[in-house]
Formats: sequence, C-alpha cells, structure tokens
Amino acid sequence: MGFADIHIHTIYSYDATTTVRGVLKQASSVGLNVIAITDHDEIRGAFDARELASQYDLEVIPGVEVTTKDGHLLALFVEKLPPRGLSLAETLLHIGELGGIAVAPHPFNQLPGSLSMDNVIRMLTRPELKEVLKGIEVYNMTTQPFDEKVQKLSAYLPFSKTAGSDAHVYWAIGTGRTEFQGKTTADLRVALESSKTIAHPYHADIMRKHLFNWLGRITLRQLGYVSHAAAAKERISTQRIDLRFTKAQHAKAGREKE
Repeated sequence: MGFADIHIHTIYSYDATTTVRGVLKQASSVGLNVIAITDHDEIRGAFDARELASQYDLEVIPGVEVTTKDGHLLALFVEKLPPRGLSLAETLLHIGELGGIAVAPHPFNQLPGSLSMDNVIRMLTRPELKEVLKGIEVYNMTTQPFDEKVQKLSAYLPFSKTAGSDAHVYWAIGTGRTEFQGKTTADLRVALESSKTIAHPYHADIMRKHLFNWLGRITLRQLGYVSHAAAAKERISTQRIDLRFTKAQHAKAGREKE
C-alpha cells in the first residue's frame, strides 16, 4: 500500500512558508510515496517538484488549488493552469478537458473558500461533471474543527474519501494522508477514480498545539524567511529568500482578490 498527501502548498502560494525542496524533503522524511503540489491558482511549484522528485524517492502529481466562484477546488493531473473565477461546473469542465480529475477540499463548512454541500451534490446530476469530480476531502489538518459534518455525510456520497494536510508549513506535511493500492501516481489515480482510497486522519488537536509555530512561520515568510533544504540529505532550516519574490506573490494575491 502507498500513502499520499494530495493537498500541499509551497512558497508559490503567497501564504505558504516552505520551498519546493523543503516540501520534498519533509514528504520523504515522513514516509509518503506520492504528493500533489496544489498552490493557489499557480502551477509552477508543481512542475518544479516533479522535476526534483526522483532525488527524494517520491512521485509528484501536478496540481492546483483553483479559486472558483463557488469555492476552492483541487485540480489534479493537469499540465496547464485552469482559469480562476469561473463557476464550479465550468471549472470542472476545464479540468476534464485538461485530462485531470478534481477533489473538493475542506467542504461543507462556512469557512471562506469552501464548497457548499448543495454545490457539490448538484455536480452529481451531470454525468460529464461527475466524471471529473472524483474525491472529497474528509480530513483537512487546517480545518479540523469543521470536518465532522463532511465525515458523516461522505458515507452517503459516491466520492473517494481523501485526507490532506493543506500544509502551509513544512511540519504539517503528511498529517493527513490518503492510503491507496500501489505506490505510484498512476496507482493513486486509479484508486481515486474507483473510490478505493482510505483517508487517515491527523492527530487530534494538532493545529491547536502548533498554532503559534504556524503563526510564526507565516510572519517569517512576510519578512522573506522560509523553510528550505538544499538537498535530500540535508536538514530543513530557515533561510532567507529574495524578498522581491515574497512581495511579488503578495501583490499577485491582492490583485486576484479584487
């Protein structure tokens, strides 16, 4: 059996704090076989990670956390960036045209960016959308106080159940993981499309336990410091990056929110 974390952010997301190499180092250290890089409306980090993955004995799914009019959506196995700002249905059609599949992250709660139950169930009435929306995230480390509802309702919905860390800091990677038959990205896709995944939860109250560490990492990111490991055999440490990159990412995020 293999283990995957299919909801991870790198510094290509304006609010994340770990470099691509740092993500790969941590994922390898915690025993993952497959990861998906799903930066916010950005795919470059996923491509960078895929090129480096063999050095860490990992496989990487290129992905994106797409901002739709109805909430966030994980697009997996895509080679191009889906457009942001469309409806959930329109976004699913684009992902399907790109040859990808989708997972609904942290759904069924009132948090910004979460898909409603009505919106997700409505997709099941259209076969061409049902063929793309294959999974639903029942464990998300960063939204754990709100996950109980989706955990209960998922038993009645025809989706693969997934767990993701939604990691914006390196130590969170692998805190939610999805088990599947096999070890490769191709094996994971088969499992997702056939609803044969097992979602393993995070440890209880992990976010509360590490809240101040998370806030500290976010603050350091704004100052230009991130978590990084230069190579597979090196430890993760806090290193400075070009502050222009940090400011550019924040500026991009601000433009997208307008």
